[in-house]
Amino acid sequence: MTASSLHFSVNIISRKQGRSTVACAAYRSDEKLYDDRNQRTFVFKKHEQKPESFILSPSHAPEWVNDREKLWNEVEKTEKRWTSQLSREVLIAIPNDLNNEQQRELVESYVNSQFVEKGMVADVNIHRDKDHNPHAHIMLTMRPFNEDGTWGEKRPFTGELDEKGKKIYMNNPWDHKENVQIWRDSYQDLVNKTYEKLKMERRFDLRSYERQGKDVLGTVHLGHNAAALETKAKKEAMKNGVEYKPVTREGKLNHDIKNANRELEFYQKELTKSNSTLIQLEQKKKEMEMDIRRSLEKSGLWKDISPLEKTSIMFVRNRMKEEVTLSVALKCQSQFKNWESSLSNKAKELKEEMAAIKQSKVVYQDYVSEPDNTIAKDRSRIQLERLGFTAENYKEESNNRAVKLKQNVNSFNAEKEKFVENKDKVNNTVKVLEGITISQAKILYNGNEELNKLPVSEVDKLVQEYRHTGKVIPLEQARDYLDKIDNPKPLKEMSLLDQYDKFKKDNQFVVNWKRSLDKKEIEVEKIRVSDPVKYEKEKEDISQQRLALADRLKHVKTSLNILDKSMISKVKEQYPNEVRLQGIDGKTAAKILKANEKEKRIVPIDEYMKYMDKDKKINPPIREGNSSLSGTNNKDNPISKDMNETYDKNRNQADLMRNVANSIQNIMDDSDKGRKTNIERALDENKTKRRNNGMSR
Repeated sequence: MTASSLHFSVNIISRKQGRSTVACAAYRSDEKLYDDRNQRTFVFKKHEQKPESFILSPSHAPEWVNDREKLWNEVEKTEKRWTSQLSREVLIAIPNDLNNEQQRELVESYVNSQFVEKGMVADVNIHRDKDHNPHAHIMLTMRPFNEDGTWGEKRPFTGELDEKGKKIYMNNPWDHKENVQIWRDSYQDLVNKTYEKLKMERRFDLRSYERQGKDVLGTVHLGHNAAALETKAKKEAMKNGVEYKPVTREGKLNHDIKNANRELEFYQKELTKSNSTLIQLEQKKKEMEMDIRRSLEKSGLWKDISPLEKTSIMFVRNRMKEEVTLSVALKCQSQFKNWESSLSNKAKELKEEMAAIKQSKVVYQDYVSEPDNTIAKDRSRIQLERLGFTAENYKEESNNRAVKLKQNVNSFNAEKEKFVENKDKVNNTVKVLEGITISQAKILYNGNEELNKLPVSEVDKLVQEYRHTGKVIPLEQARDYLDKIDNPKPLKEMSLLDQYDKFKKDNQFVVNWKRSLDKKEIEVEKIRVSDPVKYEKEKEDISQQRLALADRLKHVKTSLNILDKSMISKVKEQYPNEVRLQGIDGKTAAKILKANEKEKRIVPIDEYMKYMDKDKKINPPIREGNSSLSGTNNKDNPISKDMNETYDKNRNQADLMRNVANSIQNIMDDSDKGRKTNIERALDENKTKRRNNGMSR
């Protein structure tokens, strides 16, 4: 039978965290308590079910410790320092298949044996709001009581001084790190003994997965606040018909841990299958390399890695959208260095803006105090303009810039916080994968000491070559191989046509971007009244994007204009005496250059124009007696026959040639617009005469 698990955690309630033991006791007990130190009463929303509360104390403790308000106010009064540790809280889950009386007996027995008998006062509150989650909050005092009922010292003075003249204090046995494991094991043993006494088959194991020898990462405790937020997010996701995504830091971490567990489970199953059969050595090596779990064990890093560090690999994978290797992690790390540089520039800009606003206030005061029509007043006005202000509207402009600065600072702080959190994940991933890479390389090269002479990043390239091709690069050839992949042949310079195609795609991207912003602006207008704060934020974002769009559009249009002129110039160089191309535009020039490039020759203009005639001959108007339908007219024409054969062999090329011909014909037609024939001139003269004769009558 698989052993069940129970939550068990220990944390410190500290004044440094801005917490109050009176407030904590009030929440846990559902009582109204007055805090003497903060001079306020704490009353919290009642639990769905009244907690079962009681205080247990050693025999030599004073009677007033049984008064919850008095007890914790005395603790607050005794602890003077702003960093004081006020209380130790032990949170334990209680088996839900015990009745209330059995639960109370279990908790009392545990608290008396582990805490009260050692001199601590315990404020116990059993919560049963949820049937599936009964648990007890045990708040413990940090100081012992003397025999006379007064508070003792947390760490008594030994009466000796160290070399620097500082007092030497004794250790407090209550603060030993080993206590947590002792308390957890004691609770596990007591619960199992209780079930054995009650003749119930269920058993519990509170050890971590690692201590149990399981290849599973443990999730972190959400806490009631995070759990409530996650429950709300799940309901909203279900209501909106979208996929649920964690919203709290703890929820996101647990999500990553569950994904990692699924991945580890898959690898473990594959390894179990392979270990049950005889396989070749090279296959075994490859499986070991592909398995993160085995690599970590081999490198000796597994036991030292925290759950957060283990899930860092998943973060890098999701960010880079590819399998995580050391090279990928280093690339991600390089991106974060660029991000850090960007943040540094933003911080510099914010400081400059702060300085400008601060300086402008001084200059504006000088401007106001100076008499009109004086050099000093004009000088102050000019200084304000240099700082980006106008003297007439200074107050309004100053307020607007101050508000915008505050928004930018908040945005910068949020971005920086995200950067710091994720930077640690990337650095953790690099550290872990360095160990994996070294482990894999030692397997491949049988622990060759020459590996130590290569940087880890280069060792990773040798390992990846083996993973992708199965080829082991000999170490004596490693330098040539690494130089070759690190210094590839330079790329050829882009041709005019390649540049033209690139900027046409960029132009379409800009058009789509503008449509997206227009659509977004319409949607944002809908929340102008209902959510003005979000409206202003979205409008600011749209405004910034439009500025970026304008810059991008200007760059694309300018580049296209330059390319048009360059292509027109190149076409005129290829056809120096061709009158029909005098008014050529960029699009037609691009078509001609593409056709010539495919033909690998300069195609005469007359040959282009024949494709128009050919099109008319192949697709003539349908009428009686049209001999072209039978093909008799084309048989005797060798030029037409050759063109038909070329057309049949390469239909796409023929379409391109005809497209060029049509563009050239359009240019020629446009050049003739506005010109009148002799007949049109004669008709115009007759109209004028008739009009003049009518006026004379």
